[in-house]
Amino acid sequence: MVNQLEFKKRRDFGQVINDTFTFMRQNFKPLITTYFTFCGLFVLASMAAMLMQQYKMVNIINTGIGNRYGKGFGIGSVYGIEYFLSLLFSMASYSSMTVAVLSYIALYVRKGNQPPATDEVWGYFKYYFLRVFGSSILLILMLVVALICCLVPGFWLAPFVAMMFPIMVLENGSLGYAFSRSFKIIKDNFWVTFGTLVVVWIIVSACMSMIVLPTSLLNMVTMFTSKSPHMNVTLTMITTVLQSLCQVFTIIPVITISLVYYSLVEQKESPGLKERISNFGNNEKLVDTRPEEY
Repeated sequence: MVNQLEFKKRRDFGQVINDTFTFMRQNFKPLITTYFTFCGLFVLASMAAMLMQQYKMVNIINTGIGNRYGKGFGIGSVYGIEYFLSLLFSMASYSSMTVAVLSYIALYVRKGNQPPATDEVWGYFKYYFLRVFGSSILLILMLVVALICCLVPGFWLAPFVAMMFPIMVLENGSLGYAFSRSFKIIKDNFWVTFGTLVVVWIIVSACMSMIVLPTSLLNMVTMFTSKSPHMNVTLTMITTVLQSLCQVFTIIPVITISLVYYSLVEQKESPGLKERISNFGNNEKLVDTRPEEY
């Protein structure tokens, strides 16, 4: 029997990346079930809003191409209700995915590295969703302002913001507590945390691009090679659907930041080591016997 992955241990950069995909492989079916159970409705709503927005944009662009005066490109025509609905549901979709995966991980650790049942995840999900969703709106606005003012503060804040969500769910912390706690945890480990997240997001972006790129390129080729240049509505809609379905890949960075969280907490406070010592000789609880790596 394959040993289930242990979260409460110190890891270096390579171990975090490797264990991210190990956890995905060991828990693929229950994780995917959890994702579509708790995020499916938000993904569909986001997809519907994006389809309406893209259909509107294609018509505006095609009208502008066919009109030498470029009429139809007004700000009001571009940023309509569809645009804001797509933003809202996209944020709700990402928040629901974050809460669902973090709830799964919290229960997985609590149950001694055993996959939780769906009704157990639901108990966590309904408790934390609104807290994380509301906090995500404020944190995204903060990041946007930081990026607009100067790119460096926005990139510098990103790892701290990413760490806040595991703290909110795994430690049942408020936004204020998570904000201060993230700085305390990441202190002296900023570059390792930042680099780990960058690498994982590059991997995720590459996976998503491989799925979406063919239809996007075909749409561009069709647009510039046809006798009357125009964007293909069907290809644009297919690309939008694929983009929505590719949101499932964002499970990976959530697992990564959770592993980073447990690793940094173990490094500073050693709760996992203390737990193993307290459970020494207790055969009733399954404990990972692999050696701690320091």
